[in-house]
Amino acid sequence: MSPDALADLAAQLFMVDFTGHTPASDVVRLIEHDGIGGIIVFVKNIASPRQVASLTNSLQEIAAASGRPPLLISADQEGGDVVRLREGATHFPSAMAFGAARSEALAAAAAGVTARELAAVGIRMNLAPDVDVNNNPANPVIGVRSFGENPALVGRLGAAVIRATQASGVLATAKHFPGHGDTSIDSHLDLPVVAHPRARLEAVELPPFRDAVRAGVGAVMTAHAVYPALDPDRPATISPVVLGMLREQWGFSGLIVTDSMAMQAITDRFSPGEAAVLAVLAGADVILACGEIAAQREALDAVRRAVSAGRIPAARIEESAARIRAAKQRLGLPERATVSVDRVDGAVGIPAHLAVAEHAAAAAATLVRSGREAIPLPPGPVAIVSLTDDANEVPERLAAALREAGRDATAAAPDRLGGMRARGALVVVLGGRGGRRGDVAEGPTLDLTRISAPVAAVSVGAPYLLAHLPRDVGCLAVYGADPPSVRAAARVLTGALQPRGRLPVTLIEPGEAPAETLGEP
Repeated sequence: MSPDALADLAAQLFMVDFTGHTPASDVVRLIEHDGIGGIIVFVKNIASPRQVASLTNSLQEIAAASGRPPLLISADQEGGDVVRLREGATHFPSAMAFGAARSEALAAAAAGVTARELAAVGIRMNLAPDVDVNNNPANPVIGVRSFGENPALVGRLGAAVIRATQASGVLATAKHFPGHGDTSIDSHLDLPVVAHPRARLEAVELPPFRDAVRAGVGAVMTAHAVYPALDPDRPATISPVVLGMLREQWGFSGLIVTDSMAMQAITDRFSPGEAAVLAVLAGADVILACGEIAAQREALDAVRRAVSAGRIPAARIEESAARIRAAKQRLGLPERATVSVDRVDGAVGIPAHLAVAEHAAAAAATLVRSGREAIPLPPGPVAIVSLTDDANEVPERLAAALREAGRDATAAAPDRLGGMRARGALVVVLGGRGGRRGDVAEGPTLDLTRISAPVAAVSVGAPYLLAHLPRDVGCLAVYGADPPSVRAAARVLTGALQPRGRLPVTLIEPGEAPAETLGEP
């Protein structure tokens, strides 16, 4: 193979981002001149479903006009907080909500809807599901993105999502291999270490990924974390040992995709070029080169130089390029890479899809305890406040949902409720991906023991913080601040919905030792 042909193949391993609702000049050059293989879109690229369809069409047309292969266009459409297509599309609850609902059929229905909406706007790869086992309440980055703390439950629901996603014409991605659930460090900010012995990894972290591979998942995303029992020296993303286990021991034949190479777990330790070279050498097929164009260019040029110098064998590039080509063929991209913009309105955010999201949120709502006659709320006015900084927008939305149900509900500041009497009730909202006590906002907070009115707490994040509240506070978990979950909370509070979800994680009361069990699957 000629050096130029090999350079073009190497570019196919790169998936990049850019800023704007139309193709930026830098990304146009990366497609036309360099022949990159894929694009990842974020909220910064999205205004509406029709606009996204026009954008993906433009990107595909640029590739076709320059004689390049069709692009593999991806997004993180997990549900809950991590969604890119929001306004005008169907916003599903988080993965943990489906863990609470305990229904493979419901998870599959939601995944099928999500995939069909993504495909309608030209996004043919979903960087989901997250099959991490979230058994660390202090995890600051996974939380409700996980189905729960039980490996069997996570694996079962993850496999259902994978099968439904790919049956609907979108490539699914299991992440973050070999497991990011038991970390207390966010790999966007630093490098986590998962120090468990191999036997524990085999029992807890790895089974959902095995289930994903058995389900035929098209891609697996790596974790920027160190697993000393597997490789004490390198993060999984650049570890031949860790990625070799997936490929050689498990027989995985799909795409190995890195997490964003712009995360500080990587950038604080490696240059963009060296990180990309090491990931390719480790066995990664797709380098998720997010960030500034200079870093993207450095990474691409470094891989090409490493191939020319013989540091990266040509065969290593050829095998990854072949997998990428096979994935694109599987999706039918060589035959038709563009979509009909005129058909988007009839395929995205339609009533039938929205009904699935409402059903999922209702099935997930979990009554942790009813408290002092707080859930359902007693008659009278309702004041709603947030006790965590990451849920400050929820009280007004929850108040609006309660008003639609005929209740006198008002969002208020916590410091105005100290003398509240027993006419009506108080609802406090808790967010949080983790369950550390420090996640409760500093500054003016409520002493709930001094409120004479019934108090209900609604957790719109990971539910761990509920364990820190007084025992007479009613506690409801809905696992997200997405519109269907907020509406489900309002329905439970008014007595219109009987909550039937079950906690997919263990709540540990202050001073208690962690439970030995892994929960009920």
